[in-house]
Amino acid sequence: MKHLNIATSSGIVWLMLVCHFGAALIALVAGSIALSVTKGGRLHKRSGMVFTWAMITTGVLAAVISAYEGKSVVGGVFAAYLVFTAATTVNPLPGAGRGLDVALMILAFTLAAVSYANGVVVWQQPGHMFAGVPAGMIFFIATICLLAAFGDLRMIREGGPRGTRRLTRHLWRMCFGLFIATGSFFLGQMQFVPAPIRVVPLLVVLAVAPLLFLMYWLWRVRLRGRLSGLIFAD
Repeated sequence: MKHLNIATSSGIVWLMLVCHFGAALIALVAGSIALSVTKGGRLHKRSGMVFTWAMITTGVLAAVISAYEGKSVVGGVFAAYLVFTAATTVNPLPGAGRGLDVALMILAFTLAAVSYANGVVVWQQPGHMFAGVPAGMIFFIATICLLAAFGDLRMIREGGPRGTRRLTRHLWRMCFGLFIATGSFFLGQMQFVPAPIRVVPLLVVLAVAPLLFLMYWLWRVRLRGRLSGLIFAD
């Protein structure tokens, strides 16, 4: 199994790694801005779109790189799927019909099935780990994939998300997509974090920050019903 890095790669592989790393940094910055500013405002929408396309680029390149290394492509594809479906929940693609939603639902169910199968295989490995990824994390991602797939199924059956469900779908998919980016960077690429702040507890907090924000916004939207600042144009 290969392990690629910028320092020892060349040609198209080096270019993919550089683009992947650059897109990931852009996604981190844009996602953090979108998470911090007033929801539904101009800056939120613009930074959100930058985050979406940066994460799609990051995810697609991650899948290609993982395939080249002989690793699972699920993580990269799932990240791209999450942010794409989050963005199209509030800004549907012109002319896109039910066929696209069905295709994305099938993709999510497929990712879940593949992830569960991979998790079973990895569980049988020494230390229940493969390429530094524990089986528990694989099962966790598989479960999130499955929940997303069932969310797509419900949306299709209901003719599209509306009101609170629409906002909830957008929020959790965007935040979890950002969590994939922050977790991969702050915990998976610690060597790129400046030494003065390379403190594990701090990095853990930074990695899970999108999930903490997600819990707050879900509480605000679902339990308190406070939609102020969260209304998106149809």
